[in-house]
Order: sequence, then C-alpha cells, then structure tokens
Amino acid sequence: MSIRTDILGAVAAVALLGAGATVAQDYAFQGFATSDAMNQMHAAMRDNMMSSGDGSSSSSRRAAPRTLAAPSGAVVRTTYRASPAVSTRVRSQFAEFVGRNSGRDAEQRVRSVLTNGDPVGSWSGIVRSDGLRSGDVADAMAAYWVMNWVIANQGDNNRTQTLAVRDQVRRSIAGGPIARLDDAGRQEMAEVLMLNFLVQHAAYVDAMQRGDNATARRLGDAAVTRFRNEMGVDLRQLRLTQAGFVPA
Repeated sequence: MSIRTDILGAVAAVALLGAGATVAQDYAFQGFATSDAMNQMHAAMRDNMMSSGDGSSSSSRRAAPRTLAAPSGAVVRTTYRASPAVSTRVRSQFAEFVGRNSGRDAEQRVRSVLTNGDPVGSWSGIVRSDGLRSGDVADAMAAYWVMNWVIANQGDNNRTQTLAVRDQVRRSIAGGPIARLDDAGRQEMAEVLMLNFLVQHAAYVDAMQRGDNATARRLGDAAVTRFRNEMGVDLRQLRLTQAGFVPA
C-alpha cells in the first residue's frame, strides 16, 4: 500500500487512539443493515483460502486453498452507484462510535473532518497504485484484508498480489449474501471498510514513521486478534503471494 496519510486519517486515528492504542484496530461497525452480510463475506473469504477454516498453524489442520467458483453463467456484480445519502449515514455512525469511545470532543472533530473532507478520495489515493478503485465493494474488501495483513506482519505488498486478493474476494462473493445486496448495501459495506482502512493505515504509518516499534507491534497484535476472533483466520499464518493469500 502507498505509505501516506492525510488529515482525515490522522484525526480519526488520533481520536480513536485517545481511547487506547489498539481501539482503532478493534473497531467494528455494528447495527448496519449489511453487518450480517459482511460477516458472511469474511467467512467465505476464509473458506476460499483454506478448508481448515481456522487459520491454525498446526500441520494437521492445514489445507490447500480452495476456490469458490461462481455458478455457471452467473454474473457477480460488485460495483455500485454511490449515493451521498449512504455516505452521510456511514460517516455519521462512524463519528458516533468515536464519541462513545473517545468523548464528545473527539466525535465533533471527526464529524467535522468527515463532513468537510473526502474519505473515499483519501482511500483511493492510497490504494490507486495497487490497481484498486472506489465504486467496487470487492476492491474495498481486498484493501482491508491486505492492509491488516501488512500491519500484522509488518510486511509489504505489490500490485499483482493485491489484485489476486481482489480476485479471491470476487470468487467468495459468488452466490453469497453480498451478491444479493443492492447498490446502497454494497456502497455501505465498501465505505465502512474504507473508513476502517483509513484509521488503521494512519495509525500504522504514524507508528512506523516515528520508529515506534512497540505501538506497531500492538497494532499488529490487535489486527491478529480481531481477524482470529471475527473471521477465524490467523493473519500471521497466511502468506501473501502472486496468487493471493495462501496458508503459511
């Protein structure tokens, strides 16, 4: 991922980190209409990579990644036409979360930045070099998974690897709940992932640029814990390859 940040990511990260260094990594949107679909999407992505389903490092539980193929003749739509109303709702709920965890002042700061800034543009500027773009929920989810893998492993990625992960996401979407969402649902899920990505990216880049290895490790540990608890995947037992994620 492009190593850069901006006022949006920085303010959001500072607000969340004020409640503890790992809060930004543990952030999860709850109560969205698409929350169940997102959870199922993560599970499908996990199953796409490994049939063991738990990311265990035990050799007895390892398995080769399997592909979830789309039904014959199926067209899986992952793009969406963005609506300002959906963006407003997503950003408002994000600011409310910040307020619950970091106080009213932090909520107002983040709400102001989200209202006056361009979160989608900020996200696009970071992931553009990896071939990802806004308007596609598969791109948003691929960026989210790759960014968390980078944080967990203090690793790096390239364009080919990232686009391979996007292909894994698209295969996972086939026949699943996201394939049945409308434009608003796909946009909501994508922008939720983008905001999570921006906060995580800003916190991690800030720690790396300051040479704060302790915070970088805490952020990585938090990413590992969240993915293990919520997706059944150990990010440190995955390799990022030219074919996407495979068990280590």
